[in-house]
Amino acid sequence: MDRREFLKYSMAAGAFLMAGEGVNADVMAQGTARVTEVDKLTVWVLTDNYYDALRPDSKITKRYRVTPGKSIHAEHGLAYYMETVINGKTSACMFDYGLDPMGVMNNITLLGLDLGKTNAFSLSHGHFDHWMGAVSILKQNQSRIAGGTPFYVGEEGFARRYSLRPGTTEAMDIGQLRKEDIEAFGVKVREVKKTGADHSGSVLHREH
Repeated sequence: MDRREFLKYSMAAGAFLMAGEGVNADVMAQGTARVTEVDKLTVWVLTDNYYDALRPDSKITKRYRVTPGKSIHAEHGLAYYMETVINGKTSACMFDYGLDPMGVMNNITLLGLDLGKTNAFSLSHGHFDHWMGAVSILKQNQSRIAGGTPFYVGEEGFARRYSLRPGTTEAMDIGQLRKEDIEAFGVKVREVKKTGADHSGSVLHREH
């Protein structure tokens, strides 16, 4: 399973978490949770390695069109925002937070999204290019986010990580997301046990 396949299935799990009425995380952890069917799913790519404002839209995609002074930020990082509609009820989830919170917030503003409508937050895994923007984004939007909003994260999400770069033998400390830093802004961390294959449990990350 490559990186994008892993993220696709992780994002689908995130959509499931925020779409269900009273999802039981313990049941999900055992891999027996009932899949909730949605009437509509909309995914906004808040940041990615690149953006393309010139290709035409398709039936299922709409690209942001650059105007002078308003440009989407791209980076080595990923962040998404999702909305589901079930029986006329809309729910929203922010999934991953990119590397640069200023850039991600710029994109959120340009896309016209309101994090105050977010029903859940989630994190695919503990690599810094997915969680680095989380604390700052939560801090900037704290007054609009309902207290106790769940923040779903896998059990390895708070591990301290190191990077072994090509040509080196000494691992470089690349940081750690801390549970207390997330909960400082009123959200409630809900750690979800792994199901199936272990995609990113290692705390030693090799750069390629």
